[in-house]
Amino acid sequence: MRVWEQITIRIPRLDFVSRQRINNYPSTFSFEMHSSTVVADVGVRLRAAQYVRMSTDHQQYSPENQKAAIAVYASEHDIDVVTTYEDDGRSGVTLRHRPALMRLLKDVLGATRVFDAVLVYDVSRWGRFQDVDESAYHEYLCRQAGVKVIYCAEPFANDGSPTSNIIKTIKRAMAGEFSRELSEKVFQGQSRHVERGFWQGSRPGYGLRRMLVDANRKPKACLQPLEHKSIHTDRIVLVPGPPNEVALVRKIFDWYVHDGLGVYKIADRLNRFGLYNAQDRPWSNTTIHELLRNEKYMGNMIWNRRSQKLHTSYVRNPETRWVRAVGAFEPIVDTAVFDATQARLDRYKSKADEHQVLASISRLLQETGRLTLRTIKQQLDIPGRTRVRRVLPSLEDAYRQVGYFPAFDIAYVDHRITAKKTMAQYVLDVVAQLEASGHRVERDDRLSTLCIDQELRINVCVTLGCKENTFQPYAKATKSTRFRADLVLVGYFPRPQLQLECFYLLPESVLDDRAQTTLSPCHVPGVEGFRVDDLSLLLTLCARVPIEVSDELSDDNQHH
Repeated sequence: MRVWEQITIRIPRLDFVSRQRINNYPSTFSFEMHSSTVVADVGVRLRAAQYVRMSTDHQQYSPENQKAAIAVYASEHDIDVVTTYEDDGRSGVTLRHRPALMRLLKDVLGATRVFDAVLVYDVSRWGRFQDVDESAYHEYLCRQAGVKVIYCAEPFANDGSPTSNIIKTIKRAMAGEFSRELSEKVFQGQSRHVERGFWQGSRPGYGLRRMLVDANRKPKACLQPLEHKSIHTDRIVLVPGPPNEVALVRKIFDWYVHDGLGVYKIADRLNRFGLYNAQDRPWSNTTIHELLRNEKYMGNMIWNRRSQKLHTSYVRNPETRWVRAVGAFEPIVDTAVFDATQARLDRYKSKADEHQVLASISRLLQETGRLTLRTIKQQLDIPGRTRVRRVLPSLEDAYRQVGYFPAFDIAYVDHRITAKKTMAQYVLDVVAQLEASGHRVERDDRLSTLCIDQELRINVCVTLGCKENTFQPYAKATKSTRFRADLVLVGYFPRPQLQLECFYLLPESVLDDRAQTTLSPCHVPGVEGFRVDDLSLLLTLCARVPIEVSDELSDDNQHH
């Protein structure tokens, strides 16, 4: 039951404002105030909700103890507890992980509220917010709605007086500081465990298993997925997993180091073999890369690469803050193999400037006497073609600056890369139109292959034709040996303008299997019929046409 009181307040005539404006107001005025903001009338019991939050830091903060203390306070002050909001096992650092408090604040602002006060054990149960203003804001919402927040175990009355506000602000700051100190203590304790070689993560990874040990490192049992230790003094270490998984991990490193396979080819080979990763999913470039990078396969454990404290966002920590335990458990991969793997992974990681790139290319020229893209790419300590193009204007310019003048046309490489970028824009436009028409288009990262509606396979390529001073200004195309297609889409960019002249959309069967096919009438009869100025023909080929069945055919089918 809500009781409304008529309160009269006398306003003194102040002279720090305009006396004329003051004279427009009466010397006294009356307004109605909700009775929950003041002491209830004699004989009228205040209806209140109690909010309790479970805390694991002290036993005194258990829900039963909080409810008992609130019940004593309510009995002494003639308050009836009509409903309970309880966050069991919830942190008080943020609001988003406390559904009971969010429901309380929603009910406070609702029109069907059945209480006029909220009873809380103390300030820390209301929240350990890292910003004291956040805690004050939630209480302010209650006060604006006419609901008073009462802290039953605090030595001060939450009456809005200056003394109360100062003490309450200090209490809120102390509650937030307690969480920060506790977080730092937990971090230091986990760091000590990592330095002693105990596993602090959840999933061990492919080829490894979690072994439960006692305080003396005596093995007890191998934990299965989603299983956790039950005794506080027990610890977890990593051990090699099943022999087949250990052998496969070593094989992955061997493929990468000795066979020269990349992460994409390794993932593709494993998936074709029907072998899945630790999560029983197909391998990907990312999972292979993470496996090759992880030091736990050589027996080391690294912790605190990424961290999240007090429910904030995850952050990547600098290497100086990593916690590393060398030789924490039995290695799966030899140190020499692992170091060679890291050397190959890091071969393009360093950001070389123009002077370093030119010095590397010049040194390679002195050693071999010639330069090719293959020799540059195969040297681990030499920036490859992609790195050279990021630092220097072109590969041709790099050759000229180191004093190398090959007999072959080195500008062809730069021109081909430019033509591929232009061709990719045309292909993206066609893909967007096909998808807008309801077609399903699968493509690779380089836009060199397309598969439309899982039916039509198209190989995309570019050609620069022959040099300008030759007598064969024809486009050329090469059949792909990796991707068998139904059609081949060729973009013709004659030099030196490097502007798109036309497209060729022709069946793959007309191309030679072993050499380049010159798109001339003598090599491909009727080749001019496959020449188009735009890609509208491709949209027409992919269009769906409904099939109409005649009445005669329908009658024949019914008789049969």
